[in-house]
Amino acid sequence: MAKNVTNGVHAVSGANGVAAMTNGNSTGNTTDVIDDAAVDTTVIAWEWAGLLARTGYVAADRTAIVAELRRWTIRLVEALADDAPAATPGTELGHALVQMGYASPAALGCTTALVVRRFAATQPERAAELVSTISQGFVRAVRDKTLEEQDAIRSSALLALERARAEQRQAELRDPVTGLPNRRGFVVALNELLASSPPGVLGVCLLTLGGFEPLDRGFGPAVGDQLLRTVTERLAARFGGSDELIAKVGREEFIVAAIGVKTPGQERQENVTQRVAAAQEAVRAPISLGDRSVVLSPSVGVVSRPTGNADPETMLRDVGLAGSWARDRGTGSIALFEVERAARQVAGLTLAAELPAAIDSGRLLAHYQPIVGLRSGRVEMVEALARWEHERLGLLEPDAFIPLAQRAGLIQELGRSVLERACGQSLAWHDDLARGPVISVNLDPRQLTEQSTVRDVVTVLDRTGLPAHLLQLEITENAALGDPAAQAVIRDLAHVGVGLALDDFGTGKAHLARLAELPGMGVRTLKLAGDFLSAQRPVPSPAQAAPARLTSRLFGPGRHSQQPVQGSARRDVLASTIALAHRLGMQVTVEGVETAQDEALVTSLGADHAQGSYYSVPLPPAEAGDYLSR
Repeated sequence: MAKNVTNGVHAVSGANGVAAMTNGNSTGNTTDVIDDAAVDTTVIAWEWAGLLARTGYVAADRTAIVAELRRWTIRLVEALADDAPAATPGTELGHALVQMGYASPAALGCTTALVVRRFAATQPERAAELVSTISQGFVRAVRDKTLEEQDAIRSSALLALERARAEQRQAELRDPVTGLPNRRGFVVALNELLASSPPGVLGVCLLTLGGFEPLDRGFGPAVGDQLLRTVTERLAARFGGSDELIAKVGREEFIVAAIGVKTPGQERQENVTQRVAAAQEAVRAPISLGDRSVVLSPSVGVVSRPTGNADPETMLRDVGLAGSWARDRGTGSIALFEVERAARQVAGLTLAAELPAAIDSGRLLAHYQPIVGLRSGRVEMVEALARWEHERLGLLEPDAFIPLAQRAGLIQELGRSVLERACGQSLAWHDDLARGPVISVNLDPRQLTEQSTVRDVVTVLDRTGLPAHLLQLEITENAALGDPAAQAVIRDLAHVGVGLALDDFGTGKAHLARLAELPGMGVRTLKLAGDFLSAQRPVPSPAQAAPARLTSRLFGPGRHSQQPVQGSARRDVLASTIALAHRLGMQVTVEGVETAQDEALVTSLGADHAQGSYYSVPLPPAEAGDYLSR
């Protein structure tokens, strides 16, 4: 007969017996398990531990593992000796293996093999049942563990993602060099500041570091970053109050916001511009860079308004405009925001945005002003002057849109459009009239710096069929006498065969001594600005400037009946300039002729052509055509 389990464990006596290791679970009255053999649970536990160690590493003390496995060996022995089903201890053992860290198929395999080898010889059915339940418990535990791990991994990933997003959101609100709020961060911080502050006046100042850009470019970004951190430290030392805020909104631009609060003891709100002056002084102090020191001079734009009406985005927009005005005034300047000026600037920006479409759609027109030959008494040339037929604003003069085209880089396209329109109109007049005039078109100084201008002129002449000698291009004296690149373009234009005229002579930086350079560049006409005449006459009445009356003057008798002004210093300058131009082989056109007296004067001084409202204001094409056909 098999021995009682409790009494039959011969290798371990006393407290080391099965009864001592099962915490009272042994009954002392169990059925026979193994015939004529003793079960040494310690030996089995050590063998089991060795087998499991080969399946994978578990971070636990080997002795503790053996003790745990011995406890489960005792439970297995009792389960095999008990007539009750072995499902519970088997399932629990499978679960326990996974919990101990032995969750691999190899761990399950060596455990079931041990059970079969040790116990199947005498109790094959019970051992098989035990192996089955161990496997079921193991599989279920692995599945549960996998789900738990997946949940844990998913939760960890979500937490890590949220932390990363939070860090990213914070990074997106901060300048990486100084750690100050950037533009977005400033809006968030200012909203919080406004929400927590009592009513008062909010002042926002944009400081642009004058002198920073050449240092940043010359010494490199590392030195530039150090300068920015120094400026940040100085501003932080000055504006560290709870009602103050500092931000960095550009490479060389800082924002300072401060709320002046009216308290019962004050008669007026604190002047926030005083804080601006303090900030300016703090930044202006010399900054040491190794063995040298540098000085930055900030220009400041300022906007202030009651906190109840202060919207951060609007304040940023307005202070940006004020900052640009300050920069335009010069380094170290201060500019206050002005509503009317901002409205004009915004209107200009709107107009500039509409300009490309106007060029493409043909809404840029040309009006034409006659240029009269003083000897022949007839219109020998016509100057084309750009106009914009705007859908809302009506007919716009060049001063309203030429500067916009210059700033937007559209002057080349605009000039090409006007040139083609004027050449086409000139050819039409030559077809309709017995003797059509030469068409004169202005070139912007920026066009003279582009070699493509020559190609544009040649292309337009080829496309319209206008002979080159019927086109005159007017250039400014600053471009002709000051820019070598422009002079090269002028010479190339002269080789094309078009006429060249120096426009508005007397308004630029050129002087008489340099007139001798013009013929060598191909310039054959000198146009004298109307300033030569304006100082010699009273302001004309509207009747004197009326085109209908001046037309009869142009073609009727007695055009030279008025006596020219004598003895004027301006007259002497005008006479000398005309004489010098003639000596250099150039013709002279005098602009700004508004009265018969003006015409008589320039005629007596030997000018070749005259232009001005005395003859006609600039006219639309149809009216100009009627004028020419008279």
